[in-house]
This record gives sequence, C-alpha cells and structure tokens, in this order.
Amino acid sequence: MNSYNSNANSSREQPVGIDLGTTYSAIASIDETGRPYCIPNEQGEYTTPTALLVDVSGLVVGREAVQASVMEPHDYADCFKRDMGSAVYRRGLHGTEVPPEVLNGFVLRQLKEDAQRTIGDFQQAVITVPAFFDESRRKATQDAGALAGLDVIDIINEPTAAALAFGFQSGLIHASQPNSSSGIKLLVYDLGGGTFDVTILEINDNTYRTLATDGDVKLGGRDFDERIVDYLAEYFIKDHGIDPRSDPNDAAQLWLDAERSKQTLSQRSKTNLVVSHAGVRSRIELCRQKFEELTQDLIARTQTTTEIVLRTAGFTWNDIDRVLLVGGSSRMPAVSEMLRKLSGIEPDRSLAPDQAVAHGAAIHAAMLKGHSDQMRQCKLVNVNSHSLGVKGYDATTKRYTNSIMIPKNSPLPCKQSKIFRTRESNQPNVQVTVLEGESLIPSECIELGECVIRELPPNLPAGSKIEVRYEYGADGRVSVKSKVLATRQSTKVDFYRKNTSEIESLDRWEKRLLSSMDQSETLDVGNALRQLDLHYQKLGENLLVVALPETLMRAQGLARESVKQWKVNRESLLQAENLKKSVKTHADLIQISSKLARLRGQHDRSLSQAKYALVVLGRDCFKHSVVPKAMQGVSDQIAKLREFIQA
Repeated sequence: MNSYNSNANSSREQPVGIDLGTTYSAIASIDETGRPYCIPNEQGEYTTPTALLVDVSGLVVGREAVQASVMEPHDYADCFKRDMGSAVYRRGLHGTEVPPEVLNGFVLRQLKEDAQRTIGDFQQAVITVPAFFDESRRKATQDAGALAGLDVIDIINEPTAAALAFGFQSGLIHASQPNSSSGIKLLVYDLGGGTFDVTILEINDNTYRTLATDGDVKLGGRDFDERIVDYLAEYFIKDHGIDPRSDPNDAAQLWLDAERSKQTLSQRSKTNLVVSHAGVRSRIELCRQKFEELTQDLIARTQTTTEIVLRTAGFTWNDIDRVLLVGGSSRMPAVSEMLRKLSGIEPDRSLAPDQAVAHGAAIHAAMLKGHSDQMRQCKLVNVNSHSLGVKGYDATTKRYTNSIMIPKNSPLPCKQSKIFRTRESNQPNVQVTVLEGESLIPSECIELGECVIRELPPNLPAGSKIEVRYEYGADGRVSVKSKVLATRQSTKVDFYRKNTSEIESLDRWEKRLLSSMDQSETLDVGNALRQLDLHYQKLGENLLVVALPETLMRAQGLARESVKQWKVNRESLLQAENLKKSVKTHADLIQISSKLARLRGQHDRSLSQAKYALVVLGRDCFKHSVVPKAMQGVSDQIAKLREFIQA
C-alpha cells in the first residue's frame, strides 16, 4: 500500500464517485485534504475504456480489450451504455446474448477492483448518469452497480456532478469560504462518447438548482468517429472497389484509427491514415476542415438542443455567466467555435473534461456520508428530464390518452396525485399504467410499468374514489402510493416495472461466457476469421528477416518499423513501471501515473499497429505464395480456413 493513502486505514469507509461513461469510465475519491482525485487503474491511467472482451483466459475490461478488438471483433463489446434500460436488446459475445446491465456490471467491477488496490475496501458509491436518462435507464444503472457488489447510495446527473466539481475548483463549497456565491448561472455542455446533455444550473450559496435540461442518449463522440470510418471506407471503395468494413478485423482497425485521428485533429490541422484490406493499402489524408464538414450536422444538433434548453429556462445568453465544457468530445474545436458564436461567451475549459464528472460524484458521495470536514454541505435540486403520466381513457373521444401528472423540468423531488374511480361494485383491485414521455398518445411514450392497487376494502360501491400519488425522487426514481378516500385506508401498491426480470450474478454470467469459449468445438465464421489472422500474424513474424520480392518489401518494411517501435515503447513502459515501485508520496504517484498513462497508451497503440502490420505482411506473402518451408503447416491451415470462410 502506498504511503500517501490514508483512506485505507481509516475506520470509516470512504465512498467513491463513478462516472460510468459510454466510451470511458472513471472512479474518484476524496483525499486527506478534502480534494477530489481520480484513482488510477492497474495500468496507471485515470480513465478506463468501457469495453469488454471474452478471452479463453477470462474476461478482459479496458484498454487491453480495445486493443484486442482488432484481432477478436466477435468477442468484443463496447458502447453498451446506449442500450441501458432496454429489455429487448442484447449484445452477442461469442454466441451468447448479454444484457447491458451485465456488461456495465463487469466494467464497474473492474473499476472497483482497481480502486481497492489503492484505497482499500469500499462498497458505497455514487454513480452518474446523463441528465436525459429516463427512469428505466437509471434503474438499469443502479442494477449494474448492485451486480458489481456496490451499494449505490445515489444516482446523480452528470452535469450536476460537473457543476459540483466546478464549485469546488472555484472555492464555492470549501468550508473556509463564506457563502458568497449569488445566483451564478451555469450552462453545462456535456458531449461524451455516446451521450449528450445540456443543463442550466443556478448556484446560489450552497444550493445547486437545475433549471432546465435536455439531451440525446444517441449522440456522442462515437457518432463523430463513425463519420470518419464511413469517409475512409468510401474513399477506399472509390480507389479499389472493395469495402474494408466488410471484414470484421479491418473494420475494428478502422474504428480505432478513426478515434485516434479525431483526437489528433483537435490539436493539428490534418492527419494521415493508412487503410488496409484484402492485401491492398491506401494512405488517406484527413484535414480538420473536411472532418468538420462531415460532422457539421452533428454539431448543429447539439446547437439546437442548447437553444431549446435556454428557451425552456426562460433565459437569453445575457443571463448566462459561464458555459462549462464537459465530456471528452467537447475538446473538438468545432464545439468551442459554435458555442462562442452562439453565446458570445468564451467556453470554460477549466475542468478536466474526462475527470470532472467523477470528481463531482466523489464530492457528492463525501457530502452524503459526512466524510469531508473541508466541504460545506450543498443542496442539489434537480429536475426530471421526462414527463410522468398516467394512461387514461377519455370518455369523450373514446381513446386512450397520456394524462401528464408531473411535467418535464419539474423540480425534484416532486409529488403529485390523481383521483381514480372504481368501475364496478366490490372491485378487488385497480390497475394503473405509468407512462414517461411528452406525447399525449400512450403508444409514443415509454411504459415504465403498471401500478396494481390490491386488497381494496370489501363492498366498495362503483365510482369509489382512490387517490394515486406519484413520487419522483431526487435520483430520478419513481414510486407509487395510493389511498381509498372513503375509508382513509391505504392500499397495497405493487409497481411492476415493464420488462424487468432478475439478472443472474456476474460470476454466473462469467462462467457462462467462458464456458461458451471452451465448448466452441465447431468452427464458425467468427472463430475462423480470428484464427486466420493469428496464422497470418505468425507467418508475418517469421518473414520479418527473410529476403522478399520487391512487391512485398514495402509491407515488410512497415512491419519491421512497427515492431521496432513497439519494442522501444515496451522498454520505456517497463522502466516507468519499475520506477513506480519506489514511489512514496501522493505527488510522486500523480506524476508517475501521468507518465505511465501516456506510455501505456503509446505502447498499446504500437502493439496494435505491430500486430496489424504483421497480419498484412502475412496476408500479402500468402497471396503471392511466398512461404518458407518451415511455415508450410501454417500455410496449410490458412488455406483450410480461407476455404471454410468462402464456403
């Protein structure tokens, strides 16, 4: 245990804050001075890719899973946060359908295990969600936390968490500061890897009040990556007449390259990419201007949402004091440029966009449990992002309608009641359908579930009044209560959420997934493609130092250079990891962890590129029948696999 860690030896368990992101996740805590900090994972990085790989040796979460996706795309899953709350969608992993709660549960379990190596055992956590998440997605997030062995003490909106981090950094919530903040109006623009939110908050003394929120759970950096993937693929098709997206391995490499090029274009005006498919390679230049042309409609969608939220709050840009950028995708220059032109305000980049939300969640967790004497207690007032209603029957139109009880953007917690009447004498129960959405047409809303009011008093006449009360919690969770007005008796209410079922433990899911790997004696196309690339890679490794025909020298040169660069990066990483063992202080750990994260990223990228370059070399050599006698067995295996795939 590192000497800077005081939490591990504390008699009080320190709760943590977790930003469970679509593409990257982070976990944070509060140090002995009351400051939030992100806890590095096993690789020394402060963010962990929200990605999962099923391997014969076990489940792999994070950076290694992403890098292996190129070789094993059929056993890889990412971006599954977008599916949270969906009861019909399942991700396929090695032929096994897996609910998104389980996939996110594996990620949360990995975050927990990594953090426990640094701060010791803990159970309690605050998990963040996009402000626009509906009730079913919030419940699914809480379920994922429970699967990971966490006691989820609260669910907090990501923009609210970011605002808390801003308040801490600005000194607004430090115990030594007077309550001097008066009516600071903050617009939080949160563009993450897979979701987008805009929220307007007012900070007044120690109260953080959300005034309006809106967003899109299907818009984020992933969509910007997809535009690059499609652009590169179409460019390749135009030159060579074949689509690199048709091969799962080549498609996975395209996605990795697209994300890296997007990040590069946030710093430079242009970048070069190499696209390889079916033994053909193309070098393609992508400039920032072209990228912004490809994605201008996505930026426009965020602008429209931002303007809607401003109008909903009843504000003009003159009323906004700060525009705070959050989420890794907010680094794109087009975001700042759009907001600058729209608002006349220079966007605030003072928070680390990848860590701010986790910091805010940790601050909230510490406040909830009273674990930080350095902070003043803050009151959070959120609003609901979706209206809550009842499916009712309109006797006039003779149609079902959504009778909205709690409108969108109502301050939470919120309670509202409605009177229902029994239809028949001696009716034993009443069934109420709970809807979430803005449309008056029930079929266009989400059915959260059914409220069944049971054990009504006997001999109730037809038309007896029953009060049904909705309670919308501050965490966005819904509960239902009822009362028979004539007798003042409370009735038993069972709120059955639609399409919910018990989910097996992560251990059972892990055993099932690994069992499916062990029992895959029959060869399917996915396995064949994976084995084919492994054979190509092995062939390429054996051809690095062999004299090859001129037509193959370029591929050999690229493979040699890639492998050389990987070895250099591996040595640098090993040296840094050895240096970490001598770390004694918190400050030293932060410094070496930052260096380790950078070196780990360089190492993993170079390893992925080296493997891919070897695969390309092996493919090209097999295609031209340039195979050493010692590798004839591998060549025969390649031929059999190709024949199987083509069949």
